[in-house]
Amino acid sequence: MPKMMSPNTTIWFVPLAGITNPNAPTAAQITAGTNISAAIVTGYTLGATDSDTDDSKTIVDEGNVSTPTFGNYEANISFFRDGIGDTPTVFTTAYNLFKDGRVEGWLVSRHGYKATVAAAATQLVSVFRVFSDFAQDIEGDGGAPIQFTVPFKPQGQMAINVAVV
Repeated sequence: MPKMMSPNTTIWFVPLAGITNPNAPTAAQITAGTNISAAIVTGYTLGATDSDTDDSKTIVDEGNVSTPTFGNYEANISFFRDGIGDTPTVFTTAYNLFKDGRVEGWLVSRHGYKATVAAAATQLVSVFRVFSDFAQDIEGDGGAPIQFTVPFKPQGQMAINVAVV
C-alpha cells in the first residue's frame, strides 16, 4: 500500500459542544465544524505521544515494570495568513477562529482522503479535545508568506482511529 502523505489529510476544528461522543463522532458533527486543512502549513503536530507510566513493582515482580497510566497527546499547528487588505480566504477563516486565543473544541484529523472529500460513515478519524493558546505571529524572511502558529493545550480526551458514524 502506498504511503499516504499530504494532500490526503484533513483537519477540522469543531466547537466543544459540536461533538457529543469523541469515540463515535458523526459525519454531520464533523462537517458542521470548519475544515482548516487548506490553511495549515506542513510540519504541524497533532497526535498521541508517550503515555505517563507508573514504575511501581510488586514483591513478586522479577524485573522492572512500566504500567501505562494517562494517555498524552499534543497539538501545535502553524497556518498561513492573508495580508492586511487582501481578499479573505480560508487563511482568514483559520486566523479568525484562533486569533483571540482561549478557544476550546475538538481537532479532528483524517488520513487517506483529500480535504475536499466530506466526512462519511466508516471513515477513521482521530479526535482531540483542545484549548487554544494565543496565536503567535511567525517572523519570516523577506518575501516569505505571512504565518501564525497556535499552540493547543490538551484537555484530557482523545480517541484514536475511531469510525465515523
